[in-house]
Amino acid sequence: MTIDKNLIRTYLDELQISTRIDEDGDMVVVQSADEDFGHDVVIFIMVNNNRLSYAAGAPSYEPSSDPYHLANRHNCRRNLPTAVVREGNIRMECSFLLDEEVSKEYIVENCIKMVLGSIWRGFVDLEKNDD
Repeated sequence: MTIDKNLIRTYLDELQISTRIDEDGDMVVVQSADEDFGHDVVIFIMVNNNRLSYAAGAPSYEPSSDPYHLANRHNCRRNLPTAVVREGNIRMECSFLLDEEVSKEYIVENCIKMVLGSIWRGFVDLEKNDD
């Protein structure tokens, strides 16, 4: 099975996850601010050569301390997603190479649902202390 943008968008639609397409042709999902994290999280989903990649940011969020420290601490706590600092802003990134035969359930559960939840939790927990 070839992994392409249409397939991933179909899976997102089945999960009732609203997407739009940006000017680069990438899918965009917005996780709305709530009481846990008061900033929208914008997730770009890219599919290219059987690679499913995510890049997420919270455009209105400004960390209260050093973003490199927060990103490093996040990466020590979690395997997924990876926190990176780009132009002074914290981003959450993740990528899967799906060039082997995998089931729809694997993609939906491990490469979509788990990732979208992990990105949100990454931002929610980013500045929490290890109590």
